[in-house]
Amino acid sequence: MVGDEKRGIQNCRPSLKSLASLNNYPKWKHKLRENCLKRVREDRTRLLWKLRLPEAKFSNNEEFIKSTLQDIVSDELRKIKGSSPVEGSAPIFGAATDDMIWEYDGLHTAYQGDCEDMLLAMQRVFYEDLRTEETKKGADDFIRAWEDEEDEYLARVVFDHMQLNSDQVAEEVWCPICKQGKLQENSHHIYCSQCKVKLNRDHEVDLNTLRVRLGEAHTEHLDKGCRLKPDFCVDSKFDLTALYIKCQGCNMFEIVL
Repeated sequence: MVGDEKRGIQNCRPSLKSLASLNNYPKWKHKLRENCLKRVREDRTRLLWKLRLPEAKFSNNEEFIKSTLQDIVSDELRKIKGSSPVEGSAPIFGAATDDMIWEYDGLHTAYQGDCEDMLLAMQRVFYEDLRTEETKKGADDFIRAWEDEEDEYLARVVFDHMQLNSDQVAEEVWCPICKQGKLQENSHHIYCSQCKVKLNRDHEVDLNTLRVRLGEAHTEHLDKGCRLKPDFCVDSKFDLTALYIKCQGCNMFEIVL
């Protein structure tokens, strides 16, 4: 009777061989974690496309992603089970050990925390990489927009320079403030046909003088090596209203007329 009880207790205990295999848990756990994080990065694009497909109707995207990550863990675990550190040698752990990990209550509880940590780490990699990609895309879009604006600005400078040297369009000067109207003049003022820009004029300062000064202001700004687009403003100081050119990139702030 006593012998039967001893045999029963021995049958309920994990074998020493299985426990020895579990002692290698930190090694293959690190490998499993490494492989899973690598898979997340490799499969992220495919997963995103799957989420964006018109026929993809998931009630909860977060649950779908979590389920997919769990499948990755299971798949990588199967790969480790079938792998061997040296060709012809025994697998890292056998079927009996695998059964113990997933079925034996004590061990399941002990390693469940590691599994949750691994899933959280995979989710962080997925979302952090996604944010990094979106940030990079936003930066690329900003650079392209800045380059487009720079090209437009340079083209405008060239066009303005052509205007300064063309007798056919010598009478046309676009307003540097609103960029929509044309500057005109009468006996007292230089003004815009669209906005409220109005500058005093006399026999020494007329529309042709302003045209030349605008061209010189653009040239001076370009000579500074700055490729940002400058702004123009009208300001009144000491009872004198003047047109200024300013640029935040090179801190230029000079009177035009």
